Amino acid sequence: MGLYYAGHKHWVGNPDSALDLETIERATELSRDESFEEMDIVVTSGDPCCDLVLPLRRKKAADGESLGDAV
Repeated sequence: MGLYYAGHKHWVGNPDSALDLETIERATELSRDESFEEMDIVVTSGDPCCDLVLPLRRKKAADGESLGDAV
């Protein structure tokens, strides 16, 4: 999508305006709390060539398995 999370139900196109969640753990908690189906965590180091993009996808339950069992 090319958008960055800037707070509850607020998205921006500029990564400098995005919310800095400080840790990967906080970003994954936010993803779960906001029920995002897909999102990427971007870990920056100050050098855009060294940015790390971590895709998060909600695990889907297999047939006959509850979502709680799939986690």
